[in-house]
Amino acid sequence: MTHPGRQIEVRTSFAWLSCAVVLLFAIDATAQDPSQPVDDPAAAASGPAATAAPATRSLVGPGQMPHVPKAVSRPDGWPGAKNGAEDGKSSKDNHVLSSILPNPGAPLEPVAAPKKDAVESGTKKSGVIQAGFEETLPAGVASDGQPDGMQSLDNARVVARVGPEVVLEGDLLTPSALAWLDKVSGGLTPEQIRELKAQICRQVIKQHVESLVIYVDACRTIPEDRLPEIEKKVNEAFDQQQLPRLVSDAGVANALEYDQLLRSRGQSLDRIRKTFFERALAQQWIQQKVVNDGEIPHAEMIAWYQNHLAEYEYPAKARFEQLTVKVTASRPRGQAWTMLAAMGNEVMQGKPFADIARTGSEGPTAATGGVFDWTTKGSLVSKVINEAVFTLPVGQMSAILDDGSALHIVRVIERTDAGRTPFIEAQVGIRDKLADERRKREMDEYLATVRGRTPVWTVFDDEPGGGPSQAASQTASQPRTTR
Repeated sequence: MTHPGRQIEVRTSFAWLSCAVVLLFAIDATAQDPSQPVDDPAAAASGPAATAAPATRSLVGPGQMPHVPKAVSRPDGWPGAKNGAEDGKSSKDNHVLSSILPNPGAPLEPVAAPKKDAVESGTKKSGVIQAGFEETLPAGVASDGQPDGMQSLDNARVVARVGPEVVLEGDLLTPSALAWLDKVSGGLTPEQIRELKAQICRQVIKQHVESLVIYVDACRTIPEDRLPEIEKKVNEAFDQQQLPRLVSDAGVANALEYDQLLRSRGQSLDRIRKTFFERALAQQWIQQKVVNDGEIPHAEMIAWYQNHLAEYEYPAKARFEQLTVKVTASRPRGQAWTMLAAMGNEVMQGKPFADIARTGSEGPTAATGGVFDWTTKGSLVSKVINEAVFTLPVGQMSAILDDGSALHIVRVIERTDAGRTPFIEAQVGIRDKLADERRKREMDEYLATVRGRTPVWTVFDDEPGGGPSQAASQTASQPRTTR
């Protein structure tokens, strides 16, 4: 079985964002704050308040401004009002559903059915009639209540929260992961399928949460009225570059059929776009926040080279040819000696070594002409062959070598002695390595800062070793080193 973690990577390319999206990040400092009152009475009168004007209107005297009452988003009498409202009524039983648990990670508790007199009383007082429902089994659902094949409702389970963002199980189950699950889930029980989904989520949730933390930080700075424009650009690029490949890989004709396929597996094209947008925005944002274009000092590169000399030492290695005749019970050593000597004489007479090896040798590389590719000193099983390969002059055939179980003749094609890569050849790689280390340090410092102001919770926090949120809090609490 192929490890699921290696098939669920979302293959995205953000090169196209380097120009278009970055320009959209510019903050318009002169934009008017929508929270400020409207200065133009005519503009205020033409707004939403004007559409519901009262039957009688009072005249506005000279120099007076009309009073526009503050809009009430949720009247006190509506279900869902907070406890301790002005009318003194409690909203403990307001029957308003919420996808956010008041206590993250707490188990869900069944809601008791309201009593008949309570329903009647509530109807008389508030005029709100509680809707009832009759549970039926839709098509494709077995008698045990489990849907055939994939369970789409399971993908709506909340598995993490990053600041204001809620992560569902379906956000972690990419199209490739769902396709893999669809392929291997035949004959598995619902519990086994759920465990496979949980394993996939454990593998990818850390990376997803880290990307979402950066996305949330970007949304704190980018003006809210600019986000739709950025999202539109990213979605256009997704539809032009990513969607055709996804449709082709899924084996469907168009995007509509692909969306139907995703929905049958508990996913949707809109959610795929949303995840792609979040990761694209996070990728561009981190490139702006972590800028590492400083030059690496020459002295720092030399010091690194001196401290890692062992990494630049290389052993002797050689390429060689080999003729072999095995000694067996039916073939005494003397007979094997005669056979190998005859092959060696043919090579000495000018016949190609490879042809002789293919027709008469019994070595492991006889079919390829007896050639052994680059071999380091000490890596060969036969000690006599190892000694000959690294002592014979290049191009000279050896005498017959006896290692007990077979007889051999070798000829060295090419050999390099042991040595150390000089600094002048290694400095380019050292510069790149130090630049990567510097970028990683800056990235860790930035993430630690962002994590410190972004609460993270996952369903895996209570497992041994902790989850991404615990790791994030530990990173944020560590003291920074001054460079």
